[in-house]
Amino acid sequence: MVIIREHMLTDPGLRAEIAARAVAGHFGDEPGDVAHALGEVTLPDGTSRRAHIRHAADAVLLDDHGQVALITRLENPGRGKLAVPGGFLDPAPGGVESSRAAALREAMEETGINPALLAQAQVSQIGHRLYNRPFDIRSAWNNLPHTDIRLGELFLISTLGFRVKLPGDLRHVKLQAGDDAGAVGVFEIDKLMREQFAVPDHLDMILAAARG
Repeated sequence: MVIIREHMLTDPGLRAEIAARAVAGHFGDEPGDVAHALGEVTLPDGTSRRAHIRHAADAVLLDDHGQVALITRLENPGRGKLAVPGGFLDPAPGGVESSRAAALREAMEETGINPALLAQAQVSQIGHRLYNRPFDIRSAWNNLPHTDIRLGELFLISTLGFRVKLPGDLRHVKLQAGDDAGAVGVFEIDKLMREQFAVPDHLDMILAAARG
């Protein structure tokens, strides 16, 4: 039985178990580290594998015209599909960078947005950090830097979204894809469909941000 496909865990039972452990960990909106251990899980073949949680942050870049800036993913999950810019929290002196700082950093790295324009944005947290994400559990493709996650081990991605309301019209803003973004574009929110997205809850995040 194939339970890993393109570095993504597909077994529904294991996905549910790891997501339940992530929720039960009560790591909060601002985790104290970039990653945490979730113990070992038993695979269908009877072997065991360590599971972890890796923390990330996302930025929903909105304008005054019902539009959002989205990237096209270069890698799985959802290679070639749309996503909000985002990525892993990085270590920082004394611990880990804030989720807000990570979201804005990733927005600059993946969309090329001018930091001066980003500094004019109204930034607010969207709800609370999401842990029940069984659809985004990955098999490590190498030893992940700054973590105890090793090649072949499993890790769930938790994320916290931020509403980044920018002045003006995003169609007039210079954007350039970078980092792990294959492209970046501006889309009308009311025309987006769930099947366009690499990660299912990104559309929910966008709609929540648009509601203010």
